[in-house]
Amino acid sequence: MKKSDFIYLLSKNLKDYSEMDISLSADLIQKSIIESLKKRNRIEIRGFGSFCVRDRKSIRARNPKSGESIELPKRSMPFFRASKLLKQRVN
Repeated sequence: MKKSDFIYLLSKNLKDYSEMDISLSADLIQKSIIESLKKRNRIEIRGFGSFCVRDRKSIRARNPKSGESIELPKRSMPFFRASKLLKQRVN
């Protein structure tokens, strides 16, 4: 599902709000999650899941095109863990 599909689905179910209001709300929620993750805060949405940032150590990799060995730097990755309730509803 794309973001536009999600907004359309919400606007169909929430008739009191315009599609523009829902789009702005979705953008605001997305920006809030991103800003919290930048500050390395953990975000938990009960019944849905949690977001956090995990650090990956630097690794030695190989360029498949040239075969040259390169060093990939340490980096941070966003991580999502689904809640038990979400897992139960999906299965």
